[in-house]
Amino acid sequence: MGSTVWPSAVDGDSAIRDGECGYHHLLDTGWCTPGGGGGLRTIAARRRRRLASNGSLHMNEEEIAVSTILSPLGVAADATPETPSRRARWPWFGVAAAAAGLVSSMLTINDLDEEIVAQGVDVLDHLDRGRFHVAFVVGLIGVALLFVTSTGWKRWAETHAPDDLAARTIGPALAATATINVIFVCLTGSMALYMPGGTDEGWLSREAMFVNYTLLDFGQLLGWWGGMVAAGCVASLALRRINVVPRWMGIVSVVLMLPAAAMALVMGLPGFPGLVMPIWLAVMSIGLVVSRKIRA
Repeated sequence: MGSTVWPSAVDGDSAIRDGECGYHHLLDTGWCTPGGGGGLRTIAARRRRRLASNGSLHMNEEEIAVSTILSPLGVAADATPETPSRRARWPWFGVAAAAAGLVSSMLTINDLDEEIVAQGVDVLDHLDRGRFHVAFVVGLIGVALLFVTSTGWKRWAETHAPDDLAARTIGPALAATATINVIFVCLTGSMALYMPGGTDEGWLSREAMFVNYTLLDFGQLLGWWGGMVAAGCVASLALRRINVVPRWMGIVSVVLMLPAAAMALVMGLPGFPGLVMPIWLAVMSIGLVVSRKIRA
């Protein structure tokens, strides 16, 4: 490593200093103070006041040379090239979580005839254990991905809108969806476990298994009411024009929320959010990656 040439603050001559020697020289002469990261920061204001008191308002080339922030190697810190910002990858977890959640939910919805469903406990004879097993595994993956996605939204809010209540609610709302979903996903696993062909076949009565089946009628769809809350928060951010979310994301959120809200209010249908909110999550996650206005 070569030596660093420091301008003398006393007689104007250049003195060759190395490492700490040059550092303390500039400290003693009042040219600089320690800067962040081990660098040197010149007190330009002090030097200008000194020149003004002497009736001189001009600095020579040597004085200008040291009125910058220098690193220990003598390289101007502000000359460091900025690295281009990269798009975050965590929103892709949201896309995967939406796909896994929707697939798992659809596998638990049996397309049986009304006459078969009305048979009560005997409906169990018409169920496919394999579908419940696949729904259980895919559902667990979706829950894990959804927790990661909720944490990503939480970090996004802390970075881009730390004081906005709606922004900070998105992450917890999605975490609530994941928490509720894991309950019904595990009920799906219990169906695969106790149905004929499962490892614990016969350990539960048919009546108990019928209760599990009934709970799964809307079970894996109910947790997505947390997604409805998250969608409302995104709509609020977009439509209030606080310049952190593009307006199209707010419009999409409202369009997907309205059918679920209307069916709940008019018909008392509780499960429709589980069909539309995974689509919402996928669209919002892709928007985080491709939109120029919002940064993940």
